[in-house]
Amino acid sequence: MAWLETHKLHLAYAGAAGLALWFATFTYQHVRKTKEAEANAALAALNKPADKTGKSAPVAAADYLRVAEAHAGTPAAERALLFAADRLFAEGKHAEAKARFEKYLAGNASRPAAPVAMMGVAACQEAAGEADKALATYEQLISLHSGSPEVSQAKLAIALLHEQKGRNDQALRLYDEVLRAKPVTVWRVEAEMRREQLLRKDPKLALATPAAVPAPVVAPATNAPAKK
Repeated sequence: MAWLETHKLHLAYAGAAGLALWFATFTYQHVRKTKEAEANAALAALNKPADKTGKSAPVAAADYLRVAEAHAGTPAAERALLFAADRLFAEGKHAEAKARFEKYLAGNASRPAAPVAMMGVAACQEAAGEADKALATYEQLISLHSGSPEVSQAKLAIALLHEQKGRNDQALRLYDEVLRAKPVTVWRVEAEMRREQLLRKDPKLALATPAAVPAPVVAPATNAPAKK
């Protein structure tokens, strides 16, 4: 009792400080959750219902950018920025798309979607005729994100660039790497199709090459960013 009497003022201060810390933490979490909920709602509201034909109009890049700016700092804003970059690429605005992909990477280099943004940067570089820069970006993606699904897509993009330069043996090596990759993805189908086309185009290469495992479906050849 004597100790409590001596230290009751200190205990009161400690209790008040603990209560203030709890209240500040609670308030911060509540505000953050509220902001995230508002950002998610704003992003979801951009998707309009389908018309009578079953089609819905694509969301404009400017609309995605408004969400990204209005709700900066939230995961939804980060997604909106990535969607805007993808939409700008689809609209043929490659320089603007590249700037948005790079902005996303600047703040989200360790996010799971970072490899997607890197694919976008490389695709924009290709579209601008900067094949060497695109090649370097694809290779950087493979190095930094070796376990991501985008690695196979990046290898296919590199292989296509090799084919355009007449480096068919290097392209074939990459197609075979994708075919051997685990787990099996849709990009394996693309690799099989391109491999067969390459061997038909370069019969000498086929003589020293074993047959690949067949794939059931053919996917379109493209180095564009993956759709969301």
